[in-house]
Amino acid sequence: MNYGLYTIFLGMRARQNTLEAQANNIANATTPGFKAERLKYSTVEAEKKGTGDKQNLVAGVTTTGSADYTEGSIAQTGRTLDIAIEGDAFLQIQTPRGVRYTRAGHLSLNQTGQLVTKNGDLVAGQNGPITVPEKGQLSIGQDGTLGADNQPFDGLKLVRFNNPTVALMKEGDSLFMMTGAEQPLAAPDSKIVQGALENSNINSISEMVAMINNNREFESLQKSVSLLMNDIGRKISGDLGKI
Repeated sequence: MNYGLYTIFLGMRARQNTLEAQANNIANATTPGFKAERLKYSTVEAEKKGTGDKQNLVAGVTTTGSADYTEGSIAQTGRTLDIAIEGDAFLQIQTPRGVRYTRAGHLSLNQTGQLVTKNGDLVAGQNGPITVPEKGQLSIGQDGTLGADNQPFDGLKLVRFNNPTVALMKEGDSLFMMTGAEQPLAAPDSKIVQGALENSNINSISEMVAMINNNREFESLQKSVSLLMNDIGRKISGDLGKI
């Protein structure tokens, strides 16, 4: 194995993973409740085969990803079933795959009058799915209490995690699933804002600048591959000439 090529390969793969994450972030810059994916570079070492005391280690770079749970700004929509969360809470959602969590608050009612997300997943109340009365003006209090004509009938199930980076993993569609590292806790300090949505926490300009820099690093590594391959080619030609 050419360990120079191996090291460069790891570096290129890390930049490719970063590029995919950045592209996905930019694509979701206008998605309510979306949380950016952040990748961190870390060094890996592999044993280089040798003899006796001449064994060495070759270093490379890999990536690990996690969501950035920084709150996005809140935009007023005036729509009754739009909600934003101030604080670190999540809405609990019931999907066909099990319980999930989200901060995307563009809600609606299904054909049976149950409160659902934009994907049709059931929003959890204090005792299960929430069925909204057919009559009465719907109100959603800061603590998540649901009322019809000022008469409470249920409440949103809001939960938080001490360390969401460890407790949750992204699933897609602004949904998160538990890793099992923590159990959900009550979120008394978070507040619901009715008639509003939380924007994505993506800064498109900063993300584009980071993508350009990442592309430059990738191109630099590509040039290193070309130089190494030319060097290998010269050595092979020299060895063949001696035969």
